[in-house]
Amino acid sequence: MAFIFITLTSCLSGENKEEIKKIVTEEVKKQPVFLFDSIIHYSIAIAEDTLWGIERIKNKTKEQRRLIEVVLHEKLDTLLDTTSLIHLSSLGFTKRYLSNEKTEALRGIFYSQNMNNELATICEPIYRDILVFRLKSRNTGVMKLCFDCFHHNLDGAQFDTKNITLESWTLLKKVLHE
Repeated sequence: MAFIFITLTSCLSGENKEEIKKIVTEEVKKQPVFLFDSIIHYSIAIAEDTLWGIERIKNKTKEQRRLIEVVLHEKLDTLLDTTSLIHLSSLGFTKRYLSNEKTEALRGIFYSQNMNNELATICEPIYRDILVFRLKSRNTGVMKLCFDCFHHNLDGAQFDTKNITLESWTLLKKVLHE
């Protein structure tokens, strides 16, 4: 996309360059953050006090360390690995495949235009929800969500994203928790 933009603008006047830049920017806004045809939703119902109690334990078990890493830390790189995802159930996460209807309802959220408005976080995020985006049975993205403070962490995106719009958070919560 950038190559096309540079090629198109190198021979144009200033006014035409601005017009082309506007068109390219609008097209980028219409692009999906990543491609997917199905979504797996992992969720855990765990109290904040319980998590902070586990965090304070000096000699944590392997499962306790994993749980803290997944739920309290932003690190995602291990979650794109399917073997790490298998262990989420043993940590207390519930796994469910979203229906085609729910996947389609969420598809409109994951476009760059819906993921660029800044929302201030008001808490230490606790990632109780994890979405795994799949295309032809392969993971294409993982997103950890905190519905308490509207914070997310995303791995696998084709475009830089900041935060999800408030409208999109509302739709996410409705679809995932109904």
